[in-house]
Amino acid sequence: MSEVIAIVATVIPKAGEAEIVEQALRTVERAVQGEPGCQQYQLHQDLDNPQRFVLLERWESAAHLQQHSEAAPFLRLMETIKDRAELQVIKLKVLA
Repeated sequence: MSEVIAIVATVIPKAGEAEIVEQALRTVERAVQGEPGCQQYQLHQDLDNPQRFVLLERWESAAHLQQHSEAAPFLRLMETIKDRAELQVIKLKVLA
């Protein structure tokens, strides 16, 4: 039986990089939503700190998450934001 994986990815752009980072996140959001095993991939912006973006993800299995991490949209995102933002990722096991 596969185990559903949830991801909370927080992206904080460096000074002057917010527009580029936000556009890259919006682009990847649209591309990833159709990937196999993707149940949720949704971009949010912090109401108290508009310079903080949060991606909420839900994957059918660890294998689907691995496929996502090797797919072109994700790799393009990582290339775009690598020197422009701080990325923090929390990987969660879905209990219910």
